[in-house]
Amino acid sequence: MIANFDHRSMEAWMDLNHPATHRQLRTARVADAMSLVAATNTSAVIAPSNACLTGPDAESAKKSTDWENNPILGAVNVAQMARIAAGYNPTDLSNAGATSAEYQDFLKRLVTCPLYSIKMTDHLSVKRESSDWDSVITSIADTFEGIADKDKGQIVNGLKSLAQAASSKMETTEKESLFVQNAINVDGVISLYIYSASTSFYEKKGKGYDTKSNEFDVVRLRMEFQTALWPDYWEKIKKRFDGTVDDWISDNSTTTAGTNPIPALAS
Repeated sequence: MIANFDHRSMEAWMDLNHPATHRQLRTARVADAMSLVAATNTSAVIAPSNACLTGPDAESAKKSTDWENNPILGAVNVAQMARIAAGYNPTDLSNAGATSAEYQDFLKRLVTCPLYSIKMTDHLSVKRESSDWDSVITSIADTFEGIADKDKGQIVNGLKSLAQAASSKMETTEKESLFVQNAINVDGVISLYIYSASTSFYEKKGKGYDTKSNEFDVVRLRMEFQTALWPDYWEKIKKRFDGTVDDWISDNSTTTAGTNPIPALAS
């Protein structure tokens, strides 16, 4: 138990972000209207996403379906509730809710959840020192402080998938994109990392797509799930959203099916 925890705030958050409420609003007609709004909103750029589970306790936490004794299920399902309430659906960039507008709403909802405490939020710049995409992606992956080196490969692969997904949606000579990389690290503490980086792709005639950015502004957010409170809330969360870790990974990972890696990532 955490002293002075505001349980009323948590109850209010669960009611506000109850998936049943928001799913009722996602009718075909509303989806069509959202598509129209997204098409006319020039400030909303595509926001491909990737998600992975890291840490020494990741595999055991992923396999366990024991809600009462596996708080990782709380960490992923609270995030799922916030995502659904925001209408953020990054699985396919053709979705109306796959843009930065819904992503920002998702973040606002998630950071206000009392079961998560914010441990770090900042901006930093990663410079692209050469034309080698692998080097800049590795540099961005290295900004995930607190994740073991052996798990960084998952982050690198995820960032490559984001670049591939973003470049595949080129409809003009240039396309803005916001990369969103999620990682939940389990090592005695459950930490949720959500890092994003903006870039602008452009078409090089006969050479596919590349990026004009030589410097990437990376927004970093790290939160910890308050596992001490899980005994009080596991049944309430389970009633509202009964998902698995695999659901969280698939629902937060943009498909690259039918696309080809941009030339710099082809190796």
